[in-house]
Amino acid sequence: MAGKMIISLDFELFWGLLEEMKLEDYQDHVLGGKAAIPRLLNLFEKYDIHATWAAVGFLFAENFEELKSYFPEAKPTYTKAGVSPYDYFQNIGADEASAPCFYAPGLIRLVSQTPGQEIGSHTFSHYYCREKGQTVEQFAADLAAARKIAADKGYDVTSLILPRNQCEPEYTKVFREQGFTAYRDEEDDWIHDRIRFFPLLRLLRLLDVYLPLTGQGVWPTRKEYGVWNFVGSGMFKPIRPALRFLEGLKMRRIKKRMLVAAKKGLVFHLWWHPHNIGVMTDQYLAQLEEIFRYYHELKERYGMESLNMREAAMRMEQEAANG
Repeated sequence: MAGKMIISLDFELFWGLLEEMKLEDYQDHVLGGKAAIPRLLNLFEKYDIHATWAAVGFLFAENFEELKSYFPEAKPTYTKAGVSPYDYFQNIGADEASAPCFYAPGLIRLVSQTPGQEIGSHTFSHYYCREKGQTVEQFAADLAAARKIAADKGYDVTSLILPRNQCEPEYTKVFREQGFTAYRDEEDDWIHDRIRFFPLLRLLRLLDVYLPLTGQGVWPTRKEYGVWNFVGSGMFKPIRPALRFLEGLKMRRIKKRMLVAAKKGLVFHLWWHPHNIGVMTDQYLAQLEEIFRYYHELKERYGMESLNMREAAMRMEQEAANG
């Protein structure tokens, strides 16, 4: 069985950052990320890289009036103030021209027209499954809205990436009911399993970008309630100016994980947000090109494949059927 490389992108623009920062402090990253997408797609085409673009449902709409018609009756009732994106619409523009950090129907079309690229879902409203106050029923309504707006635009979304990779077993059961066949779970390592003190968690996760604290980050793929779980191997982390001297270690760590997956017939799953490469774009694209060139070396030596999540789910079904 050949190793597989999966690339997935959390395509959310500013919807995933509402409670974390002010738009004026980060819009250069978001707009830069949008501008980088055509260049990234060209790089994917050059190296025949297949990827899943998990888009927040809000991004599909041409304007607020269209989007509002898809709002579910059962909206998330988060206990914490400032978490629900529905509370922010009065403060943003009505369409992409007036609110470019919140709508992206044209870019979704561009992505879908590029060979090997899959349009997936990042839920309808950037839904948080572990936030207090919300319910499984509200989550199901959110996914139904995500599927509906995508279908009406011509996209059959079957791959799901949950915001913050937050998932619970009872929520996984909803995936299959809503027609999803694949999702990305958080890293299956001791840092995520055991560390609950958030400052320490953040520090260890940062160190793991450069040093193999958690091993090689590739795991056997498993099926849960009829849905394939393609666990993330790690995020393609932004360059930290103060730690720029460690970028070589970051790249070496990524390549080592790829090599292990290729040799052992496992899945290497790299992910990021487009806004992560919205500044210093040239440097990030150079790093990604280095990764993609190395993928081709592994393809030649070990038969490694580049698959989006939909393709990977289909391949896993075939391999399971063949024993």
